[in-house]
Order: sequence, then C-alpha cells, then structure tokens
Amino acid sequence: MFLVKKLVLAIMMMAFCSVGFAQTPGAVSGAKQTEGAALAQKRGPQDASLGSPFTATCSFTFTSGSKNSFLKYCVTTNGNVVQFESPQGHEHIAVFDITEGYGVCDFTNSDNEVAYFDYAGQGDSGNWGPASVVSHSSKSIKIARTTSDGVWTLTQTISQMAGPSPSAQIAMALKNNTAVDRVALLLRDADVDADGQISNNLDSTFLGAFGWNSASGPHPFGLGLESVGIFSDVQSGVALGDPNGPNPCSTEFVPGLYTATDGSIAMLYALNISANSSKTVTVAYRGF
Repeated sequence: MFLVKKLVLAIMMMAFCSVGFAQTPGAVSGAKQTEGAALAQKRGPQDASLGSPFTATCSFTFTSGSKNSFLKYCVTTNGNVVQFESPQGHEHIAVFDITEGYGVCDFTNSDNEVAYFDYAGQGDSGNWGPASVVSHSSKSIKIARTTSDGVWTLTQTISQMAGPSPSAQIAMALKNNTAVDRVALLLRDADVDADGQISNNLDSTFLGAFGWNSASGPHPFGLGLESVGIFSDVQSGVALGDPNGPNPCSTEFVPGLYTATDGSIAMLYALNISANSSKTVTVAYRGF
C-alpha cells in the first residue's frame, strides 16, 4: 500500500540516486458485487454546485478499421474520452455514468496542496479555465486548458492509431507557468465497464492498468490503459476499487487485483517540472 505523497518523495530522491517504483501486492477483493449493487455505487457529479463546465457530451468522433481491428472513440471539448469501442460491437466506457479524464496535484507547497481534475460525467474540481481546440484533423484533436489560477496548462493531443491492434493515444503535456520549480502528480483515469459490464476484473503493472472479463463468461473482452514510450520519472499503473474519479491529492492508491468489481484504472506520473517548462507523458487506450 502506498500514498500518492510517496510518489513525490521518490522524484525528489531522483536528484541523488536512481529510483524505481516499488509496488506492494494487494489482496483480491472479497466482495463480489451484483450488477445492481455496483450500479448503485456510482454517484452523481462531484462538484455540480460549483457550476463547473464539465461535460460528457461527445464532440469529436474518430473511427477506423473493422471487426477485430475496429476502433471508435469520442472526445469532449474538455479532452475527455467518453466513448471507446474496440473490437467492433464492444463498448468499454460509455456505459451508465461516464467517468474518464485527468487529474493534477500540485505538491510544491506541502501545506497547501492543490488538486485539479476533470472526469467528464463525474464532475470536475471547479478550478479550470475554459478549454480551447488548438488543432483538429480527421485523425487527431489537440486541446489546451489552463487552471484558473494560471499555474498549470495541460495540452492534450489525442490521436487515432489505426491498424491490427488499434488504440487512442493521448499525449499530455503539463506546463508549469510560474517562475519556480514545481512538483506534481499527473494522472489519467477511466471507469471501465468492459464490454458493457459494470463489474469487471481489474489489475495493473508498472506500465499499465486493465479491466476485463474472463473468457469463461459471456463478455470476454477488456480495456487497457498503457504508458507509451520511455519515461524517466516515476510512474505506475493502478487499479482502483471505485468507479469514481480519484482526488489526485488525497486518494490512497493500492495496487492489487480486484475481481467482480465496479472500479477504474489509472496511470500515475510523478513529475518534477522546472520553472516555465513542461513535461509530456503519453498513454493509450486499447481494447482486448
């Protein structure tokens, strides 16, 4: 078990030594949820009272391939992936309450940590400015968004990666707009409902997190969230036994296997970002 603050401690140590991301094995969840109980666990928007501009409305749709190489996904104006179908006929995100998006925790001041997040239908933190489309083509969409305090700008480039094993690839560039070095956690999270089923098996590795249904059942498909490329800072995939988007500053991330659980998958990146500089991480959603 580890707290997110341990990620920050780890990147601070990187200036002195080589750091690995150690994971503690988690126990298998003993609570088997029925579909009805799992659905009841989902809650409404987290910050609707703030009048935040979160949305689960599909604005940009991308499609390629057919049958096993089929890929269809949709992106909101804020850069949330609110629909993901692959292979053809097997949807993994647009089921009941739609939760997918991004979170940032600014750990620079340990006495005043600041969380920023947007999880589409599950709400946002209320401290983002409006998103803007930087560019848009038939194969990609680039969306930039700055926090309302002006400290951070998150620029997402979401690209269609067609082929025999297609994916939606998301490059997330987090820029520190201030004159001081900053420490942050950047994460991507999705409430997986593999092949339309809200209760799934969930687990993670250093490079990804996965939600799936066993081949012994009637819906033997899944969704993976994978880290793409070589990344020098601290990272890990994690499975969460909660379908709602995590608070990036206070959630306890516990690696381990869950079975028959309505949960979510995430990729975590601990970043040390110099003044007026940015760092980019890339993830990809892939059906299997």
